[in-house]
Amino acid sequence: MKESKRNVSRKWTQQGIKETDPDRKLHYFNLALEVNPYDIISLNQKGMLLHKAGEYEKAINCYDRILAQVDTEKTVSAIYNKSLALKAMGKYEAALNYLNKVIRQDPDNPRVKDQKASVLKLMGKVGDSKKVPDQNSIPLKKLAVNIIYSEWNPPSASNLLADSMKCSRSDIKYHKGLGEDIIQEKAIQDKLNKRVYSCAICRFQEKEVCNYPETKGMAVSATAICRHFKPIKGI
Repeated sequence: MKESKRNVSRKWTQQGIKETDPDRKLHYFNLALEVNPYDIISLNQKGMLLHKAGEYEKAINCYDRILAQVDTEKTVSAIYNKSLALKAMGKYEAALNYLNKVIRQDPDNPRVKDQKASVLKLMGKVGDSKKVPDQNSIPLKKLAVNIIYSEWNPPSASNLLADSMKCSRSDIKYHKGLGEDIIQEKAIQDKLNKRVYSCAICRFQEKEVCNYPETKGMAVSATAICRHFKPIKGI
């Protein structure tokens, strides 16, 4: 991207930060992102605004766009903010997962520790003992039969990549080639962000009914997704 466009994007971003009215702030961040769709500061700021407006999924989309393009060490704020959005949506297990990622990068942050304690309390956990999962972590076969699964709880891009490479997630770094697989992982994340991947194209879905062994017979929405998702035609 040309430096002139970056400068324009920074200008709109700075103006958005200075504003106090939420609508005007969002307006300037959107202007910045029109010029530079990858502007990390604007994406993070926009995500926080959307969170405050109760649009948690849209907020998470902003954070995911950051996480798809920047190393984990440089995206602690986006990871933390995503955990807050997941918590607000009642997806406590996922929120805890992201909070633990932040703690690994910033182990002495009291705010993050307090959030983790709050999530653990909401999950009915004492420390790291037995957990009481929310609806997203309950096997679908245990849900009421008249409920259609409609949640958006996708697997990670790295898990999908590991599955396609026939290796574990922990071993994937040893199997990656010279950048080609990293590009492939970003392509997977992009499909998740755009919701190209969903139950509609999952190999376990047939006529809007799930055939995964643990959830066989559960009705599913074509626009939903769960952590067991596997695309029909590979990644």
